Amino acid sequence: MIRLVPLFLCLVVTSSALAAKEPPPHRVLRLTLETALQNALRRNFSIEVQRIDSKIAGEGVRKELGRFDPVFDITAERSEDTRREVFGNRVQLQPTNLNPTDPLLAPGEPEARPVQLQTRSVSRLDRLSSGISGVTAWGTEYDLGYGSRGNTGSTGLLGDIYDTTGSLSLRQPLLRGAGPAVNLAQVRIARNNAKVSEWQLRKRVIDVLTETSDAYNALQLSIEKLRVAERSRELAQQLLKDNQARVEIGVKSPLEVTEAKAAAAAREEDVIRGQRAVLNNENFLKQLVTGDLFEMLDTRLEVEPPPSPRFTGEVREGIADALALRPDYRQALLDLDRRHIQVVVQKNQLLPRIDLTGSLALLGLDNDFGGSFSRVGRRDQTAWSAGVIFSIPLGNREASASLQQARLEVAKSLLAIEALEQQIIVDVDNAVGQIVTSQESITASRVARRLARESLDAGEERLRAGTGTTFEVLELQKKLSDAEALEHESVSTYNKDVARYHQQTGTTLRERNVVLE
Repeated sequence: MIRLVPLFLCLVVTSSALAAKEPPPHRVLRLTLETALQNALRRNFSIEVQRIDSKIAGEGVRKELGRFDPVFDITAERSEDTRREVFGNRVQLQPTNLNPTDPLLAPGEPEARPVQLQTRSVSRLDRLSSGISGVTAWGTEYDLGYGSRGNTGSTGLLGDIYDTTGSLSLRQPLLRGAGPAVNLAQVRIARNNAKVSEWQLRKRVIDVLTETSDAYNALQLSIEKLRVAERSRELAQQLLKDNQARVEIGVKSPLEVTEAKAAAAAREEDVIRGQRAVLNNENFLKQLVTGDLFEMLDTRLEVEPPPSPRFTGEVREGIADALALRPDYRQALLDLDRRHIQVVVQKNQLLPRIDLTGSLALLGLDNDFGGSFSRVGRRDQTAWSAGVIFSIPLGNREASASLQQARLEVAKSLLAIEALEQQIIVDVDNAVGQIVTSQESITASRVARRLARESLDAGEERLRAGTGTTFEVLELQKKLSDAEALEHESVSTYNKDVARYHQQTGTTLRERNVVLE
């Protein structure tokens, strides 16, 4: 019994290891083109990254607007000054206070002795102030404050003195730095950047939809080509069986069997390559429609044939759509707007600085805080000022060069837009032409496939009648397989060309009924 224990443990460990190596069962995910596109929109990493970039750009607008938020401050402070002084002096004592036994003093003479006098003074200063300051979109700088100060321990007519001041100061530029066009420039640029980010998101979604459609059609095409290869293999294997039967009855030579065997082996290799192509295209599609590729490694895809969209567009209509909806063109226009904003700012920097300044302060005095606050309106003391500040850099080469640079950037952007408009015309025209070519290719390939089928039937009939050869039939089988594969490839190319047309014209979202939020 003891000898059986190691054997039992060995069997348990071996069975556990085999169970661990056993691959997990495959699950099947059935997709249509529509569900594949929906999964790509929900789970694609690059779209999520671009969504975050759009949110970052939106926060940039809030950041620039924050420059105009008023600043509230409050200050409380206490300071104390302590002073101690020591004075030396001689004090005269009366004779009644003299010691009669003191031999140094004559009777009736007053006594003078040195003494020290000490004084100590404490002065305390309390400050409490608050205020609101900031800048407006017109460039106005303001500072509104209210503060109180108390002096205790000091001498004066009122004893302890408390004063409270309400003040307002303003500074208004008249030329440089004046007006919303300059002061809101960074806000407008931030909003411009937010719009650019939205178009970048739109472009990313369009690209993902196009890539997913291409991957889906590529997978369907590889499946159809695999089926063609399997049918071609079956034809070769059937021809091999027929030739073997004809050799047995003596109507064919063994060479006919050898030719059929060689063709069957070659077509078996085509099937193996086709199976690999299907698996590769499955992975490409999985990468687009899922966020967890490791989970999808154990998943097999089953796809329905994609519908072939009916195309009715034309070149001029497509160009108009592209100028209105193509993301790269809209971004180029926004970039031009941003450069125009910078030109306005740099023009303003050429102007001299002329600022109006003004301030008003009202003071209330009393011997306590409450009284001083209440007396501010009585204006125990009033102070005001008004003035003009003028300054201009001599030469001002920095501002002049910056303005010239901004204008050159505008000129460069205009040239880039013109070049992009030309490219759009070429892209749309080529896309429409490619679709027309694909439509014609589908028609031609269907005719070629039908004729290849008829030729093969005739060749097999001649082989059975003894007037044809195995080599001839094998060649006709190969032509039929090529024609069938070409027909499927023409349909797949047409589908991709239509998707490419919508990508070039920016109409992908409209065609797929996708709304970005």
